[in-house]
Amino acid sequence: MKLKILFVTIIIGFMLQSTSAQKYITKSGTIEILSETTLFPIKGVNHKVASILNTESGEIIISLLIRSFEFEETFIEEYFNDKCMESSIFPNSIFKGRIINFENLDFTSDGTYSAIIEGKLTIHGIAHEIHTKAEFTIADAIIFGKTEFSVSLAEYEVEIGRVYKNSVKENILLKVDFQYTHIKMI
Repeated sequence: MKLKILFVTIIIGFMLQSTSAQKYITKSGTIEILSETTLFPIKGVNHKVASILNTESGEIIISLLIRSFEFEETFIEEYFNDKCMESSIFPNSIFKGRIINFENLDFTSDGTYSAIIEGKLTIHGIAHEIHTKAEFTIADAIIFGKTEFSVSLAEYEVEIGRVYKNSVKENILLKVDFQYTHIKMI
């Protein structure tokens, strides 16, 4: 009986280890929000973005706290959190998707690869499909991922107050920059 338990434990250990061999993580990814207004540019940066990349299946999950966006102007940061994003009601944003051409990427060899990512992005409690091009660079067992795409404020029911409505563009550019490292099992 003890031998059977030991055997099952070893098998589960190998399964977990082989599963983890395909998973990479970042807890300090960066997402930038960029928008031009008639008065000044708006730029917010979030350096506390978590993401898991499964190189076996191409799945990607990204999660961030809205309040972690930092802006140069304090009043923009407060307005962004309190009025636009209502971060006390909708504290996070999540993306669940996959690299649809992941079989063309060799995550074991150094190089730069073009990818297409699709999935659901949830902002302000509303989910919409995203389809975007991305670039992955593999160097010394580290995976660097970059993409940028626009999101519509109206689609996610993000309202801009009357004072700023005419000066803020309807679409906001998101720039994503991640550095993934391998998840190591103990």
